[in-house]
Amino acid sequence: MADEEEKTEEPTSKKIEDAKKEGNVPKSMEVTGAAILLFGSIYLLFFSGSAVDGIRKLMLFTYGFIGQDMSGNTFYSLGYTTVITLIIALLPLFSLVIILALVTNWSQFGFLATPLKLDLQKLDPIKGLKGVFGLKKALEALKLTLKLIIIFAVMCVVFMLTYKAFLAMMDKELHATIYTIITLTGYFLAAILLIIIIFAIIDFYFTRYYFFKSLRMSKQEIKDEFKNMEGDPQVKGRIRRIQMQMAMKRMMSDVPEADVVITNPTHYAVALKYDNQVDNAPKVVAKGIDFIALKIKDIARDNSIPIIENPSLARSIYAQIEVDQEIPGEFYKAMAEIFSYVYELKNKKR
Repeated sequence: MADEEEKTEEPTSKKIEDAKKEGNVPKSMEVTGAAILLFGSIYLLFFSGSAVDGIRKLMLFTYGFIGQDMSGNTFYSLGYTTVITLIIALLPLFSLVIILALVTNWSQFGFLATPLKLDLQKLDPIKGLKGVFGLKKALEALKLTLKLIIIFAVMCVVFMLTYKAFLAMMDKELHATIYTIITLTGYFLAAILLIIIIFAIIDFYFTRYYFFKSLRMSKQEIKDEFKNMEGDPQVKGRIRRIQMQMAMKRMMSDVPEADVVITNPTHYAVALKYDNQVDNAPKVVAKGIDFIALKIKDIARDNSIPIIENPSLARSIYAQIEVDQEIPGEFYKAMAEIFSYVYELKNKKR
């Protein structure tokens, strides 16, 4: 019994879907942060020229108001120009951040739409303190501390490798000094980004590992879930529909092998086959009403199978005999007449 209660089995797809509906997904914030920092830096380095130029023009514009009396119109013009310029300059960056946040989250756990629920228990200060001092929060704090220590250590190494360049730029002209500062700053930012990306990759795999580990199930839980799914009316209905579709497909594939099709003529159709070396009597290979009956007749015409109109016989066979069953003795006389006619047609064609 103890072995059955151990959660040693991988979670089923239903268990994962249920967890997803509850908002429990393998989400790594490190991946989102790394993507935003990486692509945000690329945007600032290579595509922010127009934004920087707009902010520079705004600064020159505001300098022109120094020493002037600030009337209502002047204040409105300055405020309006400042807001519009900042929106135009920063909107691409903000849009990039939003898109990256959505894409990275979607790539980790797919699209997730959960209804908003007001949970008053989350406002409980005691439970809030438990969450602050819980094991998960402690691990997050430890991970952040470790990341900061590694970043600081790498910064020290980079500085030791570049401090001579810092000292040498003191003797250079202004433009060369600015270029050196930008270059060295790029080294530091590249080192920080590399560390963050490495942490993001590690955190991504650890997050998924612990997520699936937390959803592991015991063998008894898997059995119970399977029983519940079998009892679910929707699942039963879906299984029944699939079985009917498979049976219909198999039945229609047997119609071209039939010897004759008996019809109502519009609402019923029954396809019969008789092999006197195998069967004791003619056998029903397909039957149907309305649309299925029309389909059977279409297949019969395409394969040059005789179609005989006999409403009472078609209805009787449809109601009393299932597919793959042989015709009972009470229909032998009618079958003899029909198959005699079918053989006569075949002989005439020959």
